Amino acid sequence: MRFKANMLSLFLIAISVLEFSPVTKAIFLPYWSKRNLSDSSFYVPMTALAMENKRKSPELMYYADLAKNFSLDHRCDNGLALSIAWHPYPPYTIVYPQTKHKRTRGLAVDGMFPGILKAALSSCCHKNSTVLFGKLLKSVRNAENHIDEDTFDLTFPLYGYDSSANLFRDRAFIRVVTAPRVILMVHNEQPDTTRTHILISTIANAWPMLIFILVTASLSGIIIWFLDHTSNPGEFPPPFLRGSWEGFWWALVTMTTVGYGDRSPKSALGRVFCILWIITGVIIISIFTALVTASLSASTVKEFKIHGSKIGAVNGSEEFKLGVSMNADMKVFSHVLKVTKALLAHEIDGGLVDNYVLTHSHKLINKEPIRIERYVDHKIPYGVVLAKNSSRLEKCLRKFLFNHPQEVFEIIASNLVPLKNPTDNENQQLKAAEGLFYQEDIFTIVMYVGLGVAAVLFILGLGWEFFYRRPKIRNQRMQFTPIGTYVTSDEEVKLQACDNGNRAKLDDMITEYQLFHDRWIEGLKKLRDKEPATDQTVSGYNANGNEEMVRV
Repeated sequence: MRFKANMLSLFLIAISVLEFSPVTKAIFLPYWSKRNLSDSSFYVPMTALAMENKRKSPELMYYADLAKNFSLDHRCDNGLALSIAWHPYPPYTIVYPQTKHKRTRGLAVDGMFPGILKAALSSCCHKNSTVLFGKLLKSVRNAENHIDEDTFDLTFPLYGYDSSANLFRDRAFIRVVTAPRVILMVHNEQPDTTRTHILISTIANAWPMLIFILVTASLSGIIIWFLDHTSNPGEFPPPFLRGSWEGFWWALVTMTTVGYGDRSPKSALGRVFCILWIITGVIIISIFTALVTASLSASTVKEFKIHGSKIGAVNGSEEFKLGVSMNADMKVFSHVLKVTKALLAHEIDGGLVDNYVLTHSHKLINKEPIRIERYVDHKIPYGVVLAKNSSRLEKCLRKFLFNHPQEVFEIIASNLVPLKNPTDNENQQLKAAEGLFYQEDIFTIVMYVGLGVAAVLFILGLGWEFFYRRPKIRNQRMQFTPIGTYVTSDEEVKLQACDNGNRAKLDDMITEYQLFHDRWIEGLKKLRDKEPATDQTVSGYNANGNEEMVRV
């Protein structure tokens, strides 16, 4: 019967903890992993564990009466039972089920606080004084409200008002651990506006600069036409509309440093203006390029602004107070797990967590699309609150923490896991630039449509080449039959007749050529008769097609 009662109690504990620990793939639940009970852990049997809406067992009632009748200092000095009240907050406190001596079942409390407090209590209290009963709390707010009851001796972990705080609600507060900074977590993927839309809107928003480029090119075109149209009418015609249009074309090509060379000024003033325009045009285009580049960089890699953003944090935590002081729209959650779950669901824009908590949850950073946006230098003191009438123990605990900093640090380090953020090696600007267009669905559509159109045009071009153009040329060659070869003084020209209908036309053309040749020879002979005789000769063909040498 006792075994069944213990199992039922353990089940109820699980239900109470799962109330603020949602099952999510975002993060693992380290306090439900079964471990061996270590010397740095507290162990609370199920029969001595206080729970909400649970009837107290005789063992728990005995310990409660003992705490009511004897002060904490008295029990500490005389080896009597001590108690703790804690809420799970890895790595400060980690809870997991444990079986002791294969008979009693209970909860083991591990982490930074149990390790440090157990070492301190062994130094400050009687050797027989140990933690034998306690209470599992749901959250830090629940722990703060529980202090007023003065039912349990040590309540942890709680936030200190500041690093020098010695009191918490008029009770002794001892700072045990200080987290050096707060981490801002954000989702690694931004679901807002597509980057292609950003690209198009950025270029569209630069329209004033585009108009300025066209206006200056127009003015430059008119000026170069005015300076060069008299010296270079072939390239800059005298009519104003034609000439200024050619000047506009020259100015636009020149300012973009393309410089086709189809038009260039010939006059001295035109060339001087050309030099000035080249320098001015390069500057204007550089300004436009820099404007678009800066706009794209600012649009794609936005600096995350905490103020006004929805930021999640644990209710009552120092991270929550920090977010409020930074004018963030704070959303409270009962546990860090719920913060990460809301962040993955895009219910919040970011989450504030101290760096020790995040290092313990390193699997979250390694597996989920969450990245560390920035570190905020903000120290958060965590401590333990002692019950009343504990001045001697308070003094001893403070002395132990002051005189054993290395031992305390080793316990803290043993509960931390080095955190490596996979996104640390990513250049966010380069990533944004790569995703500016080709990582979006619209690029995939454009790419495949473009490939399809190019393939269709290529196939049509091959069909036109092999099934239309080449057969047409082949047919034309077959239709023409060689009827003779007519040779000039320079080269041989092979003339082919198409058919009988065109032979007459071809004969007429040959006759005209022969007449022209005869007239040319006669004119050359007359020129020879007027000039003194030389030894130069010119070869040609007479009307009969025979070569004839003419002395000139």
